Parts: sequence; C-alpha cells; structure tokens
Amino acid sequence: MPSRRFAFLPSPRALTAAAAAGVLALSLTACTTAPSTEGAQRIDASATAEAPTPEPSEGAEDVAADEGMAAAFAERDRFLADQQQPLDGSPLVAKTPAQIELVTAQREYVESQGATWDANAESITLALPLDACETSILNGHAIDVETFRAHVNSSPLIDAVSGGDPQAIEGAVSMMVFGTRFICPDDAAQWESAWSETDGVY
Repeated sequence: MPSRRFAFLPSPRALTAAAAAGVLALSLTACTTAPSTEGAQRIDASATAEAPTPEPSEGAEDVAADEGMAAAFAERDRFLADQQQPLDGSPLVAKTPAQIELVTAQREYVESQGATWDANAESITLALPLDACETSILNGHAIDVETFRAHVNSSPLIDAVSGGDPQAIEGAVSMMVFGTRFICPDDAAQWESAWSETDGVY
C-alpha cells in the first residue's frame, strides 16, 4: 500500500453518499458500423427502380467489441450478486468475509486515530471500493493513471463524501484504494500503482 494512506473521517455530507452508494450509473458507447456510402445497383439498364442497398455486415472487430462488452456486463452482474449488497440505495453493511475483514481493519485504523466509527462510516468504507472494483471490471481489468483520474473525477460518491475538499478527496481515495485489496485483490496493485503515480493530483 502506498505510504499516503489517510484516516477517512466521514462528514455529515457523507450521509447523502451512503444513500446513493448502491446506485452505480454506467455509460458505455457501443461500436457501430458506418452505413454504406455506395449507391444502389440497378436491376438492369432499362429499370428505373433501384434495388435496396444491402445492410452492411458487422465487422469482426465490432463483433469482438460487442461480445467483450456483454462479457464485462455479465461479470459485473455476477460481482454485484456475489457482494450481496442492496442496490436500492440502502446503507451497506459488511456481509462477505472480505467485506468484514475490510471493515474491521478500517474501523481499527479510524478508532486508533481517536475518531468515532458508525454505520455511515461502514457504508462508505464498502461503497468506495465496490465502485472501484466495478470500474475495473468494465474496463477489462486495466486501470492506468488516466482511468484512475477519470474514475475519481467522475465519481458522484467521492464528490458527495468529500464536498470538494482536497484533503477529504484524498482521504476517500485512500480508503477506496485500500479497500480494493479486500474486494477485488487481483486489481488492487493497479489501483495502488495508479494512485502513486498521480501524486495526489486529480
């Protein structure tokens, strides 16, 4: 784990984030084949009606992209089901062994800093890495600095939790990255590496 780990102390504004934790808005643009620009062929020299232009066939790259996207969404759905968390905006509570281990570690750290732990802190502790792990899945498990920054800057959860305060943003990011070690450990190294490379500049 990078050395820039901070204790994350939830603010009252974090209640809004917890309520929205289960709502993960996703927007992916599918690849499409451009329509043919060739004119329709005439049936014969004397015909005045044109035959309909055949629909362009989907290229191999487009098919592969569509299949890859479908596979990513299917993996995302399995991931969410395995996490056993509500998707209706209800507060999150640790359920799986990995989630319990994460919450225990974060609670011990927060309390060691003299702060108070509560249900809201638990919900946010879970929501941040769950969101990051979903981003990993939908990006083919390839997280670099650009993807990392895009995630941080577009996350309504991080925005609501931090209120735009730079120190609070860094605290939320540190919790998110730390949490990937438990929620999606195979992707954690990429999140940690990308976080280190940003040097706190998002």
